Amino acid sequence: MRTAFFVSLAGILAITTGAAQQARDATATPTVGTASIVGTVVVDEPDGQPLRLVSISLSLRSAAGFLERQTSTDDRGRFELTNLPAGTYGPPVASKAGYAWTTYGAKRPGGVGTPVTLVDGQRMTIAFKLLRAAVITGMLQDNGRPVEQTSVRATAVKTVNGVRTSGGTGGSATTDDRGIYRIWGLQPGEYVVGASPRFGSQGEIRPITDAEMQWAERQLQPGGMQAASATPGGSTAPPPGQPVAPSPVYYPGTTDFTAAATVTVTAGQERSGVDFGVSYVATARISGTVVDPEGKPATQAQLTLVPMLDPNVAMVDSMFMLDSMMMSNRATVIAGKFSVAGVRPGRYTVGARGASSSASGGANPGPGRGSQPPMTLWAAAEVTVDGRDQTDVELRLQPGMTLSGSTAFEAGTAQAPPDPSRATVRLTAAPTAGVSVSVNVPSGPMEADGTFKLEGVAPGRYLLSASMPGATAAGGTWVLKSARVGDVDAADTAFEVRPNQSIQGIVLTFTDKSAELTGSLLDATGKPTTALSIILFSTDRTMWSNRSRRMRQPVRPGSDGKFRFTSLLPGEYYLGALSDFEQSDVYKPEFLEQVAASAMKVTIREGEKKVQDVKIAGG
Repeated sequence: MRTAFFVSLAGILAITTGAAQQARDATATPTVGTASIVGTVVVDEPDGQPLRLVSISLSLRSAAGFLERQTSTDDRGRFELTNLPAGTYGPPVASKAGYAWTTYGAKRPGGVGTPVTLVDGQRMTIAFKLLRAAVITGMLQDNGRPVEQTSVRATAVKTVNGVRTSGGTGGSATTDDRGIYRIWGLQPGEYVVGASPRFGSQGEIRPITDAEMQWAERQLQPGGMQAASATPGGSTAPPPGQPVAPSPVYYPGTTDFTAAATVTVTAGQERSGVDFGVSYVATARISGTVVDPEGKPATQAQLTLVPMLDPNVAMVDSMFMLDSMMMSNRATVIAGKFSVAGVRPGRYTVGARGASSSASGGANPGPGRGSQPPMTLWAAAEVTVDGRDQTDVELRLQPGMTLSGSTAFEAGTAQAPPDPSRATVRLTAAPTAGVSVSVNVPSGPMEADGTFKLEGVAPGRYLLSASMPGATAAGGTWVLKSARVGDVDAADTAFEVRPNQSIQGIVLTFTDKSAELTGSLLDATGKPTTALSIILFSTDRTMWSNRSRRMRQPVRPGSDGKFRFTSLLPGEYYLGALSDFEQSDVYKPEFLEQVAASAMKVTIREGEKKVQDVKIAGG
């Protein structure tokens, strides 16, 4: 017997539950079938003119692999995809230069589309309406002179409760010899336009100071050089000016992303005159030494210089990040000394990785590692750059910590777990937001008894992940159930590695008893519909992050109204429906709180195959 629950807030759901599940075809999907999709593409305007040469793409991921089909429209805007095997395909996509691409079933350009479910012999008819794309164009100048070969990007944004966040896709272009850029193919909406001059393309820039100009003029006067040589210190040029570097800048001319003006475009609009100039900031040189644990110059070391970003900023200045990474990649260590010029103002982490003297002293590095010894030593220091050189930064390498533990298997079938000595298990320590030092923790083979050891881990907060490629149980693929580091499940919650404190007793538990949730989205009359997207996420608010295994991206039901979430871990979840949303909102607590208020709680047990239909409440 089914019980219906009706929720009226935000027009959400009525949810019905049941215990039955239809059997699924376990055979691999063929690459050729008897189904087909036909349709038309027209301009999204009152006259609805057909569009020719529109690209239509369709993809299917199944046990047989990845299948992709493409075609284009004819002069009457018609297309046909034939010989399609049965299965559930991703939303068909329509795209054409000069128009905003869209997916089938999306409520707006760039929105979430509807997957398509086909059965053998089916002939499905669909239709697309394409909006004319918008254009943003302007000129980038440097004190009235054109700036060429510089990337300019339009970043889609939206403002919610006074906070600017990412609002979807954008576009970019490169300025020509006149400094003009033209970003085309944009969806209607609001954008922040910014330029990122190539860092270091002009070398170190030092403006001429007034003192240098006056000194040069004196040298050019008759007898000026002789008079200067006769005066103690008179022939010595004054110190050079403060070096500067171009900074990422945003229209109408600010280096602060949050202060940038937004540029609004409508369908088919060409917004011209979005002109602005580059900006320069004072830079500094950071230099110092990298020494080994004995205080000797390090002979094997790698340096990174990474900006420390404010975690409270809603949207990261991606251009600044990329530019800083380019600067970081230029840092080198020679005979224990390093020097990085052109560092912009801000807070940075200077990190070093190095090899021990024993490892770099001719020892065999092992198969597959080339001639480079493993980087098991680390050092880090925080520096604040304000335009003044810092020449005494010392990084003293010290041994990294060791993570060690064992592996356990929980089988829900009679099949024995895989033998760790034959299986490949990869363990990755992933630094969380705010950790700046590059760690590159090595992956180690499992011993025959299932134990493992990873050496050279730098301090920081980490998440653990593990996989077992190719190890498939009768009931399904082995998945990581938990990674216990003391009382913490490090597969979902970050744990801390402190200096001089290695961690033992980590337990990685794999299971073949993952759960599954399936169902259908039904309209008020009980018929299958694709009107809403379905989202599933943990009721535990500490799991609301893009790293959590208990959060699933919203899915659009297939054309038959069915949805499916697989490889679920046991726990209590919210099951909700969304009329429209931005992908960037999915992990935001304020967004999830709103969804949770109208969602149904669903308990998933280990290995359970649960069916739960979602019915849109009528009236």
